[in-house]
Amino acid sequence: MFRQSTNRLTVWLFALCLLFPFSKLSSAWRNTATQDKAFSISAVSKASSDSIMPERLTFPDSVALAAPEAAGRSVSSLVAYLKQHLSTDDQLARAIYTWVSRNIKYNVYITYTSRNEEADETKEIQKILSERKGICQDYALLFKALVKEAGMDAYVIDGYNRRDGALLPDPHEWCAAKVSGKWYMFDPTWGAGFVENYQFIPSPNHRFCKLLPDTLLKTHMPFDPMFQFRERPLSYEEFDTGVVDEQRSVPVFYWADTLALYARQDTLERLVSVRQRMLSNGRSNDLVYYMLELTSNNIRIAGYQKILNAYNMAMDLQGKATDAINEFVRYRNKAFEPLKPDAEIQAMVDVPEELINRADSAINSIRTAPERYREPILKLRDQIMEVATTVYKHKLFLRQYFKLPAKQRKGMFKQTK
Repeated sequence: MFRQSTNRLTVWLFALCLLFPFSKLSSAWRNTATQDKAFSISAVSKASSDSIMPERLTFPDSVALAAPEAAGRSVSSLVAYLKQHLSTDDQLARAIYTWVSRNIKYNVYITYTSRNEEADETKEIQKILSERKGICQDYALLFKALVKEAGMDAYVIDGYNRRDGALLPDPHEWCAAKVSGKWYMFDPTWGAGFVENYQFIPSPNHRFCKLLPDTLLKTHMPFDPMFQFRERPLSYEEFDTGVVDEQRSVPVFYWADTLALYARQDTLERLVSVRQRMLSNGRSNDLVYYMLELTSNNIRIAGYQKILNAYNMAMDLQGKATDAINEFVRYRNKAFEPLKPDAEIQAMVDVPEELINRADSAINSIRTAPERYREPILKLRDQIMEVATTVYKHKLFLRQYFKLPAKQRKGMFKQTK
């Protein structure tokens, strides 16, 4: 079979050489051929039940494999390189999957851990690109970042797996991406290889690239039922046993509307809604209980973080408003000398008013707070009201000032001394 296709592949490769340096493409082709061979051999050594044939290289694969080292140093540079040679969502998604699965080595010495919901993803991604190794979380996070940079919507999905009729013991992460207007599943970790005797064996493949949600659902179960992309989500028990209970009464799940709402929610709102969907999805196994506990912990962390963010924002805005109104007070104390246009003088009060209103909204967004946070929150709220009162007083002064003819305005300053 390989011999029969050699002429076509030679012509195809020659055409690609017109677009890329021959040294890179030939090197990429040799690496691919070697890896495909290893994949075929390793599949036999694993005695896998899957029948796997060596994969042919596609044009997006070759573009990904020919990427210069410098392009892979950042998300933006890698996507910029890919976009120089690829134009469609399908091509870009395939190339990104290929690059991630073939350039990131699985780190067998690290296990799955719960990612802090407020973690700096930019730093995490840069670390992955620098070290070129990671676990499923890192593969998924990098894939999502690249796909979003390429202009497609994408999410990292937490879940667990079933293989050969048995549940795998650890949680797992993969991705959903909206390619050409439709949602597909990608698992670059399972597309990179496998672990055998505590060693990572590279076995690059595209069996988990751009799959329909129902197809991947045979082996991958999202903790959040929303990411099944089904109007009738499988319960955890149905996935675990492989038996769908047709008698189970399930209301229609409008996943598209739910996903649209999810995209607008902040971290805390997302976590709360995820937990509610998980609790409503039937009997849980140990992995689901584990994720429910982590989600509950993250809800508490996100709640505290939301309070802290609101407090810090309110304090920052209150400080800026104070500085701005003090500037007006100094100018007023000089009897508006040198004289500025009316609009500019009005802005000197309008700006602190807008700032203090935002500060008030931020501090009042804190509905409840732990006891230890209440005193500083109430103190800041009083300070905001004090500044707001000062701003309003000067706003009233300007209102009277602008009503007067220009020649009579100087008298306003004598009255306020």
